[in-house]
Amino acid sequence: MEEKYGKTAQEILSCVGGEGNIVSAAHCATRLRLVLKDDSKVDLEALEQIELVKGNFNNGGQFQIILGTGIVNKVYAEFIAIAHITEMTKEELKQQAAKKMNPVQKLLKTLADVFVPILPALVASGLLMGINNILTAQGMFVPGKSLVEAFPAIKDIAEMVNLFSNAGFTFLPVLIGFSAAKIFGATPILGAVIGAIMIHPDLMNGYGYGQALLDGTVPYWHIFGFSVAKVGYQGTVLPVIASAFCLAVIEKRLRKVVPAMLDNIVTPLLSVLLAGALTFLFIGPVMRGVGDMMTNAVMWLFFDLGALGGLIYGVTYPLLVITGMHHSLVTAETQILANIGTLGGSPTFAVVAAANCAQGAAALAVMCRSKNDPKMRSMASASGISSMLGITEPAIFGVNLKLRYPFYGALIGGGIGAAYATIMHVLSVSQGPCGVIGVICIRPDCMVQFMVSMVIAILSAFGATMFLGKVVGQKEKETGSKAAPEAEHKPAVHIETEPGCVYAPVQGRAIPHTEIKDATFAAGVVGEGVGIIPAKGEVVAPFDGQISMFFDTKHAIGLVSDDGVEILIHVGVNTVELQGKHFTPLKQSGDKVKAGDRLLEFDMDAIKAAGYDVTTAVLVPAPKRVQVVKTGDVEQLDKILTTS
Repeated sequence: MEEKYGKTAQEILSCVGGEGNIVSAAHCATRLRLVLKDDSKVDLEALEQIELVKGNFNNGGQFQIILGTGIVNKVYAEFIAIAHITEMTKEELKQQAAKKMNPVQKLLKTLADVFVPILPALVASGLLMGINNILTAQGMFVPGKSLVEAFPAIKDIAEMVNLFSNAGFTFLPVLIGFSAAKIFGATPILGAVIGAIMIHPDLMNGYGYGQALLDGTVPYWHIFGFSVAKVGYQGTVLPVIASAFCLAVIEKRLRKVVPAMLDNIVTPLLSVLLAGALTFLFIGPVMRGVGDMMTNAVMWLFFDLGALGGLIYGVTYPLLVITGMHHSLVTAETQILANIGTLGGSPTFAVVAAANCAQGAAALAVMCRSKNDPKMRSMASASGISSMLGITEPAIFGVNLKLRYPFYGALIGGGIGAAYATIMHVLSVSQGPCGVIGVICIRPDCMVQFMVSMVIAILSAFGATMFLGKVVGQKEKETGSKAAPEAEHKPAVHIETEPGCVYAPVQGRAIPHTEIKDATFAAGVVGEGVGIIPAKGEVVAPFDGQISMFFDTKHAIGLVSDDGVEILIHVGVNTVELQGKHFTPLKQSGDKVKAGDRLLEFDMDAIKAAGYDVTTAVLVPAPKRVQVVKTGDVEQLDKILTTS
């Protein structure tokens, strides 16, 4: 088994452009993560043929190869050894990958990095809010009453749960300030201080700012001719991120100029003072407006456009996942949830969950259609279930995008499910796993409709994928597309063979091995025999015997005759570089064969178009003595060599 991991590592290294194309490597629980110098050097088709590889995708400057739990760590250990690179952590790899990103990608990555550490707090707060809703919702369990009204003894418990649920959102700027400061390179606790300043109780509560503007009752500080609004930033996200960035810039510059003996006193003082002042003067008002615009755009999409808005969001989300831009949606989602008291919940969660479940359903449809492809069947089943639990990358990149039609089917199903969820105003109270189990994040009064929307998305995507699969399959038949070729099922032509003889495995023009345009073959290093310039892309068994080795790259076959003659059939010169592309094996290692059995088909035109010579070497290794009995035009199973 260890040999298998080493072989897989070697094949992956070859497919990604070799040792010289690797910048760095790391791995997570399921994926080998690489930063490459030139992504265009990756041979995707050859990579997908590797037995242990379950899929791949390129995201955030990292080329990620899905291997699976328990496999990736073993392949990784072999990979870094043969690639001669040092082991890296995921954080170090992210730093390397960030160098390849454009400014927009870096911004989106930064937003994601800020929110990921605080998601557990938001999820916990949201779920507690769901529990509170269950306790206080009218008529959910007792007609005309809430559980608190029906059982007054639990009133204080409900109040305590409600307090716990509000804390994460009430003090959200503190959490974001800490996380953002850490990401930007400032002292995290100073970021938390900036967040705390922005929601200080002496400020007017930010939730009442809109009405105060209308009433003209906004309080102000008057400082050096500036009127600064004394308004807090409760329920906001972007202002504290921008303020943390400003804090980081100020702190870093101060540490360069402030003497070491004063650094611990002066730098924190000036950093908080300047960043706080800039927050209330400029940063806060501007970023509050930007955040409100983002939130209003999302709410307009769902509540003004209705089903159409939900459909647009549901279809667009998987497209954003492909580019990594879906991370930008976290900001608007978090701000909506922070204002959950006034908005009632977020409409985006159910839509994203519908899109994810649709991707899973499409993958499961592929599983049902892949009865003759065990590897795809296994990959589709595992990734389909994973997607319905909220982890979509294996299904999207390993199955649906690879075949294309399942991805289109998933977009159709996800759009329909998302449209239904939007019509029914399905709202969430927290962030969480965007899949079927995400029902725990949904408002109690919306849970039934959430599950209905998931069922609609799953059935629609499954049906659309099965239909599109039949259309694609029909087109393949009409155009003569060759998946596992039908030639495999045609009757083979067999002959009576003589001991010690080798018969032509390929139709074409035979030449002495010394004339093959490969120095190794021409010099007889591998063995002696002939080269055949093929007229037909088919290889048959040259005698009765057994296949000793069918190379993983499909271009070469080793055989042993029943009377002990070993030969190598090598299709083309340097075609190992194609990594199996344009070759279709019809047998496998260990198979017993009769002279004339079909072993391999290859696309001569495609191989030539790729720049390779298709001359096929038929060689007998030493110490056998070889006599060439025929050159020039040969048909399959003409006697060409004798051995002694």
